[in-house]
Amino acid sequence: TQHMMTSPSNMASLSGRAVLCAALARSVVAAPPSLDPNTYREPLESIYFGKSPDATRPYQEEHLKSSELTREDFDRRIMEGQIFVVEDLGEDWPMQQWDCDYFRTDPVFSKAEMNRQYAKDGGGGFVGFSSNWLDSKASSGAKDKEAPQVAPFYWGIKDVQYADAHRSKTWKKSMLKKVQEHVRLPHFMDPQNQRNFETTPEFWFAAGGAGAKAHMDTHVQATVSIQLAGTKRWRLSLMDNRTTAFLAMIYQDGDIYDRMDVWKPDFHITLQPGHALFFPPGTIHETLNVGDAESCTASVTFQFNSPMAVKMYRDFLPRVRRTADIHEAWPLLRTWASLRSKVDKKGLPYAEAKAQAMSASGVGAAFEKRDLDKDGFLSKSELEQAFPTDYFDYLGFHDLDEDGRVAREEFAEVFGLWAGTMKQVIEETPKKHQKLQVKDMEGEFNIEDLPGKLQKQLKADAFAKEEKLASAGKADSAAASAEL
Repeated sequence: TQHMMTSPSNMASLSGRAVLCAALARSVVAAPPSLDPNTYREPLESIYFGKSPDATRPYQEEHLKSSELTREDFDRRIMEGQIFVVEDLGEDWPMQQWDCDYFRTDPVFSKAEMNRQYAKDGGGGFVGFSSNWLDSKASSGAKDKEAPQVAPFYWGIKDVQYADAHRSKTWKKSMLKKVQEHVRLPHFMDPQNQRNFETTPEFWFAAGGAGAKAHMDTHVQATVSIQLAGTKRWRLSLMDNRTTAFLAMIYQDGDIYDRMDVWKPDFHITLQPGHALFFPPGTIHETLNVGDAESCTASVTFQFNSPMAVKMYRDFLPRVRRTADIHEAWPLLRTWASLRSKVDKKGLPYAEAKAQAMSASGVGAAFEKRDLDKDGFLSKSELEQAFPTDYFDYLGFHDLDEDGRVAREEFAEVFGLWAGTMKQVIEETPKKHQKLQVKDMEGEFNIEDLPGKLQKQLKADAFAKEEKLASAGKADSAAASAEL
């Protein structure tokens, strides 16, 4: 047998070929799917939440034990905007014994007041924990026989942190401090969320038959609600698909009951003490104490930032950008899509946006600046250097094939989706109101502060436009069927 000797020159040649092959391997990337807003279709909710195209509402939520969740498992569910229950999160929690009687008798909390929410007349004054508030009932006015017919009570102790918040003079920072001392972050959550748990606590209390009317909050983070006492039913749905841009809110307290179609929630979930419900931003939700007339439910709710529901935001970007109730997320979409670079807030045609992302100018330059090794990908470490505290949000927003990095082509598609959708939104908005789409959440301007009369008109006009588009679509479908 002959043995071939490898010379230094041959070694260098082989080494060079290895480097070249490695570079070629890195450059071979399967083309990502087109996200052209003109043809893009959001995921079917039956598949996204029901896990099957044949699934019907209400879908079956996932129930887990804390021991079954790793940080990676949890973060994936939150990024995807999944709705799930962790059954034992509150079983040995520091607040485990905080039922309604606890708040009534505790030396610190019993001195506080709470206020009624979601009543037919909009709310009520403050009542003390030590009063007979359970016997004080007010109609919710909900126009849905399945909805709560009695209004609940709310203790927003987090608001002692804000000078301009609506709160009772009985709310003291010492009360918030006691709450903070009894907060414990679950092992599967990012430690960054400890601060969120300490600064966002809200407590809800409801007698039998009472609860919050269906509504959608404006906050952009995921929410967790921990059931402390009693049995509570939740009904939840993702915001509806939209065919035109809305500048006025359409999911405020009980609004969905007034629609022509009966509300069909995606989920019906019943929580027992110790259960924790996680749900994403953009979720319409309603609660109800399903216990007897003498029962009392108590729960605590938090919002948290890490991670954000970036995959849900991307997958359902067209409806998010057309739904005013979640307008606080609109600047975030632009920030993630552009890698925090300067872009035209009015958007661009999809093809033009993609071309810019693949070029050396505009957002393309932003990509190249962060691509430190110039291999055409943004790795986790490169993103972490650029965005130390929230790199995982940028990664999740752009990583279409979920291989742990962002290819230039993926970045171009996602930026094209945002820019193209933004251009559509501007075109769908009456010319005299288009500036509101780009000014919102800039400085002190907020579309929630628009005059009530204007908001009412904007909402009516947008709904009328959607009805007109639906009618036109039905007519086109009928004509196509007739031709066949």
